[in-house]
Amino acid sequence: MSDDSGGASIEVGLLLHQVYTLATQRLNDALLPLNLASRHVTVMFLIRDGVQTQRDLVARLNTDKTGMVRVIDDLERLGYVTRTPSTQDRRVTILALTSEGDEALRNAQQHTKRVSAELFHAVSPDELGMLKSILERTLDPSRKDD
Repeated sequence: MSDDSGGASIEVGLLLHQVYTLATQRLNDALLPLNLASRHVTVMFLIRDGVQTQRDLVARLNTDKTGMVRVIDDLERLGYVTRTPSTQDRRVTILALTSEGDEALRNAQQHTKRVSAELFHAVSPDELGMLKSILERTLDPSRKDD
């Protein structure tokens, strides 16, 4: 890599993009037998972890509303997610995983762990933790180093 910090930043960005593309391809291949893709599993993880609305998913994933509607439609069609009108705001729909969705997510998680282990086999747990911390601080500069 270059000593030029601007050039190094571009190189790091390109490497991040390449790793993301590779990881997404491998994960999508692994999830294909489950009729899921990485976008579905990502949304399911976020719902499991407390994200309740499509608006919050769009903001959290920095994606478009139309694409998110398609993902939620897919998950609802598979029986993995329910939409329930909010009792506090009729414009809002609350999302929740079904018991089938919980089971599918646990199954998918086995695939995500395997793909992650294959992808990061040359990276130590400490290095991976450091990378995670760096990326979190890049996304949120106010975040303190753990």
